[in-house]
Amino acid sequence: MQTLATAKPPLADMEAHWDAIQWTDEYATGNAGIDSDHQRLLALFNEFSLAVNAGKGDAIVRWVLDDLLDYTHYHFAREELLMHEVDYPDFARHKTMHDTFIRQVEDVDKHLSIGADLAAFLLSFLAKWLSGHILSADKQLGRYLLRGRVEH
Repeated sequence: MQTLATAKPPLADMEAHWDAIQWTDEYATGNAGIDSDHQRLLALFNEFSLAVNAGKGDAIVRWVLDDLLDYTHYHFAREELLMHEVDYPDFARHKTMHDTFIRQVEDVDKHLSIGADLAAFLLSFLAKWLSGHILSADKQLGRYLLRGRVEH
């Protein structure tokens, strides 16, 4: 039976290459604060991708992932405060998406901390979730904020 620690090859043996996610106008929500946060999140994702692509050791990958998670917590708190301030009607569903994402990443993060190499899975998950969430839920929030002319 394979354990999480032996299910995948070490980072240095991985042949998968993960592309960066480039910011384009397609990701813009129309809210400068949210868009700035999203640009930073994508930059941190790209740093994580570069560390994995370069076969950096688990300690480096963990350090970059921790930065990404810290900024994700910060961004979600800012976004949720803004939604609360403007009485955003889809607040509960949007916050649930944030909470579920954090819980899923923290579950994977626990496995990384015990030496399991789940970087490839995590990269795929992060890329899909970040781009999908921005392009759907956050763009919807942006349209709502623009209708109310909320700028922060």
